[in-house]
Parts: sequence; structure tokens; C-alpha cells
Amino acid sequence: MNWKSKKHVLLLIGVACLLMAGAGMAAAWHNRHQTICADRKPPKAQQPGLLGQTLYLCHDGHVVTTG
Repeated sequence: MNWKSKKHVLLLIGVACLLMAGAGMAAAWHNRHQTICADRKPPKAQQPGLLGQTLYLCHDGHVVTTG
């Protein structure tokens, strides 16, 4: 590969971006059914916590903390 050719370098960057976007879409597709709450519903409410944690209130009354 000729690293002094702008065309080749830009093509390589474009291919790398497409591969990363494809990997992100595949990861989102794979994890689409995972939820925070045990009842598989979206949280009822969320609140920012300390040190970058987030508190989620589930429909069954449980509070789930993610960090």
C-alpha cells in the first residue's frame, strides 16, 4: 500500500469507518432484547446518582443502579 497516496489513505479510513459502523449495528442487534428491569419493561423513571451512576426505578418498585 502506498501511504503517500491520499486516495489510498482515505479509502482505508473509509473502510475502517464502515467496519466500525457495521460492528456497532451488529452489537445493537445482538443486545436488543436486554433490559435493565427484571420485568423486561423500560424503567419508569431515572435519576442521576453520584460518581456517574444512574438510578432506575422499575415498574415493580425495584431500584437498579448502573455505573
